[in-house]
Amino acid sequence: MGSGKCQTQQTNNLPFNSTNRLPTTTAMVNISILIVAFLFAKCDGFISGRFSVVHEAKLESMKLRMEKDKEKPTIAIVGSGAVGCYYGARLWETHQYNVMFHMRGEHYKVSKEKGLNVTSVSGDVFIPPEELMAFDKTEDMGKVDWVIMALKSTGIEATPSLLRPLLDENSRVLAIMNGLVDDDIVRLLEGQGEKEEPVLTKCAAVYGGMALLCSNRKAPGHVDHSYAGKLTASLAKTSAAFTDVNAHKEAMKALWEPTQGFEFCYDDSLVRARWSKNLWNLPFNGISVAMNGITVDNIVGDPGLRRLAYKGNTSFPICYYIPLHLC
Repeated sequence: MGSGKCQTQQTNNLPFNSTNRLPTTTAMVNISILIVAFLFAKCDGFISGRFSVVHEAKLESMKLRMEKDKEKPTIAIVGSGAVGCYYGARLWETHQYNVMFHMRGEHYKVSKEKGLNVTSVSGDVFIPPEELMAFDKTEDMGKVDWVIMALKSTGIEATPSLLRPLLDENSRVLAIMNGLVDDDIVRLLEGQGEKEEPVLTKCAAVYGGMALLCSNRKAPGHVDHSYAGKLTASLAKTSAAFTDVNAHKEAMKALWEPTQGFEFCYDDSLVRARWSKNLWNLPFNGISVAMNGITVDNIVGDPGLRRLAYKGNTSFPICYYIPLHLC
């Protein structure tokens, strides 16, 4: 009796079915959950720690590479989308610059793992993952000689947080963006009000950039360039400490001189250059909306739409209202 009583108590304390003395389904599920939770907690800490170590190691590797090539000018691509990746890749392939890309989300993750692939009608560029200097925070990039800012105009408010960590008194900024945004960029960078005359102190110069380019981000880590590519730059603002306009002009021309795959042009008139790009945009924007949001590569790839865009570009009535006295 004593032995039986003891065995009964043991049976009641274990998750056994009274009929076949096997664990019940509920008990098995509960035990499995506990085991998985335990293993996940242990592995999560290990993985997180390992990721942190790998991340730090990669940052250190990039710093060592830049230290080795410290004689090369440093360039930060801020806004590494279809435009930023194309021109950034063209600068990278010269092997004369330390080119860093600021990326986000899946684009950052895939590029870090598999490299950045830029397919182009002017020649493909592939930056292997071990050579790609990609960052998801501009604070990790350090001070640079050049910032190529290729944000959407709707993202202009992010200018201070993205650019300030990159700039010192000798840095130069090229804003490849649509619209008459240059004064706004300076005001945002300096924390000045809308009605204030923009005064630049955070860097040596800000330029406006106009890209006549048809490129699209096909997938994370992949940008495709299908048409055109001409890039025009004009000086927008200089700091009081560096007012030599010709020196800024020559610095910009020298930056793009070793590149290939597109034409670079310097325009002494920012207003003329900005208006020229705006007029180039007008027929494409109109056709895109009318055709339910098709992209520029589809417009230029269709003979009829391309002909319509060209006709609109050469005969648009607003051409007669450009403030030519400002050019």
